[in-house]
Amino acid sequence: MNQLMTELGQVYYQYRPAGPQQPTLMCLPAFGWDATDYNFKHLMARLPSQVGLLAIDTIGVGRSIHSQMVRTVPHILANLEDVVHHEHVSNLLLVGHSLGASYAFLYAQQHLDNVCGLVLLEPPYAAMAPQLLANVQSFIENYPQLVQQRQTLTLQQLLAEVNPLNLLAERVANARIDLAAYANASILTEAQCLPQLVTTLRTAEKRVLTLPIQVLVTDQRLTAYQQSPWCQLGHLVHAPGQHYLHWTNENFVRQQLLIALSQS
Repeated sequence: MNQLMTELGQVYYQYRPAGPQQPTLMCLPAFGWDATDYNFKHLMARLPSQVGLLAIDTIGVGRSIHSQMVRTVPHILANLEDVVHHEHVSNLLLVGHSLGASYAFLYAQQHLDNVCGLVLLEPPYAAMAPQLLANVQSFIENYPQLVQQRQTLTLQQLLAEVNPLNLLAERVANARIDLAAYANASILTEAQCLPQLVTTLRTAEKRVLTLPIQVLVTDQRLTAYQQSPWCQLGHLVHAPGQHYLHWTNENFVRQQLLIALSQS
């Protein structure tokens, strides 16, 4: 596990350099306190060894927990770039899930010269804002209860919430990280900044990126995505599974990643 002291705090990340002329996958997880490397670990382990891997716990999540952090959209994007710049990583293929897909999309717009493509798993879009903000508002209102719940939360309870495809020892390690990060105040800050993210997405969706974008969605949400900007912004691919597609249909996601890698 690597670590880097940034202006925003100390960040932990997993990094495997790419082979010659090969891209590096940078993975961005959904909203929550999970460790990024464990979130994508089983998927990353089954990719060709010459492909580079970068899984960053940005400020306030996973292992990168500190007493005071401001988890805003600009800070999260800056944190990603801090690590990319420090490791001199080039030719990035961004893999983002849910809210992490939004950060991937915005990061790509800022660093077009260093991104070769995006694979986005059920990404949000501005038209989803009412539902997204309603869910976030519920989280904000229930946050005091989450803080209280942390006092009695057990490792066994969190084992049911982490990536089920990993080995038991890996799931236990991930659950311990989640237990330490659970109800961290930085996640509350991120939730409170969601309206800002929605506004940013409305502008971002109007820009056509000259990058290949694969948008992976579940069969049950296909109709909604066909009516979204992603039909114009990227190539829509669907398959059975649940929202955490890289857990519930890992073979499908891996196949799409291999396609994206072959095109990068």
